[in-house]
Amino acid sequence: MHNDVHIVSVIIYTHSNAMAEIKTKANNLPEAECHSNQDNTKLVLVFEAESETALSSCLDRINSWQGVLSTQLCYHHCEPNDSLQEEIQYAINAS
Repeated sequence: MHNDVHIVSVIIYTHSNAMAEIKTKANNLPEAECHSNQDNTKLVLVFEAESETALSSCLDRINSWQGVLSTQLCYHHCEPNDSLQEEIQYAINAS
């Protein structure tokens, strides 16, 4: 089994009258951050999953919510969990 982390960004398109409930559900997903602006028919959800199967399962769950019209995958990045735990060394150019 791989020890990967999948970082994903999804646009969720909704009925305007369902936005509040969908936003609440999205914010309650583990490892998720929900972002929206004044548009009351779409929001952006950023979340992490441990596998493509978990990612697919989460997207299926979101698509099954009452009021969701569709979802659109915007970004998907995968890398080993160990590399995300490494400290980043910043190079400073003193020129």
